Amino acid sequence: MPLNHAAPATPSPSRRHALATFGATAVLGACAAVAPGPADPVLRVEASPAPGGQAPFRHIATSVGRLAVQDLPPLPGAAATGRQTLVLWPSILADHGIYRAQIPVWRQRHRVIVIDGPGHGASGPAPAGFSMADCADAMVGILDALGVDGPVIPVGTSWGGLVGGEFALAYPRRTRALVMLNTPVFVAPQGPSLSDRFVVWGARWLHGTTLYSDGVARAFFLPSTRARGGAQLDAFHRHLRDADGAALALATRSVLLDRAPLAPRLAGIEVPTLFVAGEHDGMYPLGALRQAAASLPHGRFVALPTAHISAVDAPEGVTRLVAAFIDTLS
Repeated sequence: MPLNHAAPATPSPSRRHALATFGATAVLGACAAVAPGPADPVLRVEASPAPGGQAPFRHIATSVGRLAVQDLPPLPGAAATGRQTLVLWPSILADHGIYRAQIPVWRQRHRVIVIDGPGHGASGPAPAGFSMADCADAMVGILDALGVDGPVIPVGTSWGGLVGGEFALAYPRRTRALVMLNTPVFVAPQGPSLSDRFVVWGARWLHGTTLYSDGVARAFFLPSTRARGGAQLDAFHRHLRDADGAALALATRSVLLDRAPLAPRLAGIEVPTLFVAGEHDGMYPLGALRQAAASLPHGRFVALPTAHISAVDAPEGVTRLVAAFIDTLS
């Protein structure tokens, strides 16, 4: 079912059911985390309430849309020694909620800036398809809007890891270090698979269904994580159910189908880099990721017993691993 950039016609109910049935198994193993010109200047910053009494989102206009940002200062009493600014960007088909366990701990010492990608979470839609470099430019615009001019540490999962890699390549003086979690730095030489295309199509037409969200969850999380359930998994499913399908599909297509490979350029990332992969990630083979990460000049590769979203499957392990990595920078 080839896709193009034009808006797809609404399928008939019978065809929609047939496609959903046909793609059910594909989506279980294919949901993955990965245009305009240069980034436009930030146009405005608008504050809006965040749920649960958290710090408010700031909606900052960038070339990839109005992105929701939370700027979380270190908690009161945090030591100034070794303080860094972390910039978090999540996976496709997820929002900042995947960092639910990490944010409170990292804030004990560091400033944490959290960004929802276009078409995800509280962010608005992208105006058009985009590249990972466009997202990196958007990150720079957000930092400028927040008055952050010193070097930062991008911490990205999947899509977010790709954005962080592009940021480190394009803005080395603004990058202190880099954390790439579960990041698909390569692309298939034969091009996107049928199952990849189904993931994008499903993001448009099936995102509100249990079929689709359960399929994404099977691809993203360990069986034990799904069995555990809880507020974080509930929020993950709710995010997909409540998403704007057109905006979600555009972003998913840009990341999953249209992205350029990052692996051939990893050798150009000069900052210390922590590269984390999941031993049970069925979408991206551990050996291929290990081989790609070996080209990082100052890289450290760590495999965790997780699926695709290590921050959720192994929340304490990821929290400690990243904190310890940051401590080595002091």
